[in-house]
Formats: sequence, structure tokens, C-alpha cells
Amino acid sequence: MEESLLELLSRYVSPRAAESLVRKALAQGTPTHPGEWARLAEEVVWPELKRLLPFQEMPPELKAWVRERKALASQELEAEEEEALLPEAVDLEDPASRVHLAQRLARLEGVVGVVVAGLKGRETLFAGEPVELDPIHLFLRRQGYRTFYAAVGDALVALRPLGGGFVGVLARKETNVGRLLHSLRRLVDSAEVEG
Repeated sequence: MEESLLELLSRYVSPRAAESLVRKALAQGTPTHPGEWARLAEEVVWPELKRLLPFQEMPPELKAWVRERKALASQELEAEEEEALLPEAVDLEDPASRVHLAQRLARLEGVVGVVVAGLKGRETLFAGEPVELDPIHLFLRRQGYRTFYAAVGDALVALRPLGGGFVGVLARKETNVGRLLHSLRRLVDSAEVEG
């Protein structure tokens, strides 16, 4: 998506200026979802472009690009909602399963970090500086929690214990908490399903 945005912006400014615009926008975090790309274009790239050029409103091509990303995000969301109705068995001790789960959760709208931790390994994905979620999990485990979330500064933290490990998600504060928690609550330990 970055390349198509660069190509589009190169129609209005030099390729070097387009690259600079995109690099500056991505410094705030790399989008992982079409909806996040649309928001980046509307809230970061467009104001910068308007500052550089005498545009009164967003150019039609950029508008169409944003609209396409929003449509893609909507389609993905519908597919995720259908999938979200079913429980998902996960094996946190299987490296491939951890990677797949972490990547899938990282694509959820507003998510900026994911930790999938088993007893034998972990997978972490963060758009920026990693956040240590283990102390929160260890503290809550003593309380017997099933799912937990809290607003911490400008972010939301959501945790779900599974087997001997946990799944943790860091998201922007404006993220839909219900959807995030639902994505975590549907996860079940594959050992419980098989046993």
C-alpha cells in the first residue's frame, strides 16, 4: 500500500517529496490494516500535501485511494466478524501457531502491539517500542483472571491467559474495546479442546 500511495503522491509532487511525505507519516507508526492506511492518508498525508500545494480539497485520485482502503477495511471487518463467531483453538507452544496468531491479532483495527507467550517461547510484534506485558499477566494470574483490559496512558492493554501462557494486545485508546475483547475471548487452549 505504501508503493501505491507513493505513486499517487508523485503525480502532485516530486518523487523525492512524495517519499518524504510518506516517510514522515510512517514515523508515527506503520499501518497494518487498510483502514489505518486510509486514516494515515486523511489525517497525516493530506494536511501535509495541502500545506505544500494550493489545494482546497483532497484531490480526486487521493480521495478514491482512501475510499478503496476503507472499502477493503470494511470487507476485512465483515470477514473477521463472521469468523469471530466461532471459538478458535490455539496452541501457544507451537511456534507457527504463535506467529500466525500474533500476525492475525496485529491486523485488527487500532492494534499497535501483540504478545503471544507460551511456556516454551513467545512471539512479539510492536509497531513502536515494545511494552512489557508479563508483569501485568503474572500479577493478574494470581487473581484468577479470564480476560482483562485497562486504559494505560494513550493506549489500551488487553490480556487473555491461555494454558500456561497468555495473549496480550496493545491498542490505541480509541479502539473498539468490545471487538478487541471478543477477539481474545474466543481464543481457547487447544489442549482443552483436545482433552
